[in-house]
Order: sequence, then C-alpha cells, then structure tokens
Amino acid sequence: MKHENKWFLVLLLLFGVPAILAQALIVPLLRINIWQPDVVLCIVLLLSKRFGAMHGSTSGFFLGLLQDALTGLPVGMSAFPKAFVGYLAGKFHGQHIKGLFMDLWFVLFILIHEIIFYIFLGIKAELNITEILITRALPDVIYTMIALLVINLFVKKYLSEE
Repeated sequence: MKHENKWFLVLLLLFGVPAILAQALIVPLLRINIWQPDVVLCIVLLLSKRFGAMHGSTSGFFLGLLQDALTGLPVGMSAFPKAFVGYLAGKFHGQHIKGLFMDLWFVLFILIHEIIFYIFLGIKAELNITEILITRALPDVIYTMIALLVINLFVKKYLSEE
C-alpha cells in the first residue's frame, strides 16, 4: 500500500470517526432553530481536496453510511450526496486554488449536497421541495461553511501536501 493511501486511512479514522461522533453528540447542542452544520461533510470536503476524487467519494460514502446508521436515517440518504460531493471536490486535487476562491467552490459543493439530501428527504416525507430548500438548505449551507472554516483552522497542517 502506498504511503499516500496509508495517510488517507489514518486521517479518515483520525478525523472521520470523531466528526461522526461530534455530529451525533455535539452538533445538536449547536443547533439554531432547525439549522445545524454538517461536520461530516466538512471532513469529506477537506479530505477530498487533499487526496482527490476517488478518495473523496470513498470517504463520503463510508462516512455517510456510518452517519446514516447512527442517526436512524434510511441507509444511503446521506451517503450518496456525500460521495457525490466528495468526488466533485476531489477534482480540485492538484489545482492551486486557495483562499476565497476555493471557499466559494466549497459553498457550491455544500449547496449541491444539501439540494440532493433534501430532495431525497422531500420524496421520502412528501414535503414541498422549494420551501425546504429555502428554509432549511440555504441556512444549513451558511452554517456548514462557517463550521468548515473553523475546522480547517485546526486540521490544515495535517492536510497539507508538503
């Protein structure tokens, strides 16, 4: 196994499992009204940017499955959107995009994740998709982006390619 793959697995366990636990135990305490950040998605995006599309979709799928198993959501409900967004974010691996421009891409990826997730949720629960996207998805995007910026401050040195 290549050193890069070993490092990916170490970081996936080091950051992924605590992110799932934080999502289940701590994030509900940080909830504002009905809005809450998706810490697991933040880790998937950061791992995807560092390791590429295949590792990003893999981490998104497995962390999403674990999250579904722990939260009681139907299996795959958050696994598919996280895998898809992990793949998209991983396409930026090797690109020298930094700072505000990369943050704008992350906002787009988080929005795509929320749209897919709430479309699945709306189909399952027979909810009005437009209303859900405006009242739930957009505030969740903002809150998740703030969480991503904070998490990135702490994990940046582990995810650098140097």
